[in-house]
Formats: sequence, C-alpha cells, structure tokens
Amino acid sequence: MRVIQLARNPDKYTCRSYLLLGDWNQIDAVNTLIDPGTDEYILNEIDNIYTGCGKVPVEQVLLTHNHFDHAASADLLKQKYGAKVYAWAPGSGVDCLLKDGQVLRAGDDYLDVLHTPGHSSDSAAFYCQSQKLLFSGDTQLRIRTTGGKYTQDYVQTLIRLAQLDIELIYPGHDEPFDSNVRSIILTTLQNVRNSELV
Repeated sequence: MRVIQLARNPDKYTCRSYLLLGDWNQIDAVNTLIDPGTDEYILNEIDNIYTGCGKVPVEQVLLTHNHFDHAASADLLKQKYGAKVYAWAPGSGVDCLLKDGQVLRAGDDYLDVLHTPGHSSDSAAFYCQSQKLLFSGDTQLRIRTTGGKYTQDYVQTLIRLAQLDIELIYPGHDEPFDSNVRSIILTTLQNVRNSELV
C-alpha cells in the first residue's frame, strides 16, 4: 500500500488528507482517501496522480470523524468520483457506518477500524497491521505535559493504541512520525492520567 500525503489549502483551516493506493495500482486495489478536508483543494492534485488504468481515482472515503475540517468536502468526492463515504456516525454524505473491529480493503492492503473516542465521540482510527501504521485523525498521541481535562474514554483509547505494534503514525494535522512511537503514546497516557479526568 502506498500512502500519498496530499497538499493542504494554505488559505483555509483543514486537515491532512491521505490517498491510499496499491503498490502497483493493481485492478483489485481499492483507491481510498482518508479525510478529504474542508473544500475542493485536493481534487486537482488527485486528478494528476496516476491511480491505475481504468480505475476510479477515489473509490471510498474514510472519515476519522465528522468535524468540518475533516469531512466537509466528502460530498464533493461523491459527486466527482462516485466514492462511498464511511464514518463512525451519520453525517452529510455518509453512506456507511463503521464498526469497531471492521476490516476494510484500502489500496492493496487492509485497515482495521478502531473506535477511538476522546477528541470526539465519533472518532475512529485506521490501523494497517502489515505495515504497522496508524491513521489517528485528531486523537492526540503526543501530550508532553500534565494539566488540562480528559475523558475516561480517551484514557481507554490510549491504552488500546499502546498495545498495538505501531511504527508510523499519520495524524490528522501534524507531520507523520515514526520514531519512538510506543514510548510517545505511553508518555501521553501517563500525562493524561496525571491530569484531571472527567
């Protein structure tokens, strides 16, 4: 599976969008977009990427949650490519609801759906076991200090993610990171537990 990080509109607040393709654009690979963002900015870039002979550039859209900066342009991808939109909760343009433990084909690999409440009740992450990578959305995994308020759901999310074999994280807004991933998650968990839990 190839992961292409698409450019963000510099004039608007938006998330990072990731296009997932098969390594060799195989006919059975499922071209997948994670979090399309706020507007049509990424569409031109997608149209200029070779996504396979005779293949639809984006067959499915996976939303990490339904906040505007991640999901607002989902309808545009449905209109342009006929993409099916998956999310944890109902929302504009959502075709299918995700379930915890569900497995989806993405590119030429598979993603496990993980319900990861904390940032929002409808947050989901997508984990590729074979490549040991995680698309975390807005689930904060690098909290360096104590303080603030956090939910018990968020603590459980961090415990769950700390148990996975993750070597690379693609976050919803920050740069991807691949160094000391488990240690970073465990430090975040410790800092959250030493803060106010609500």
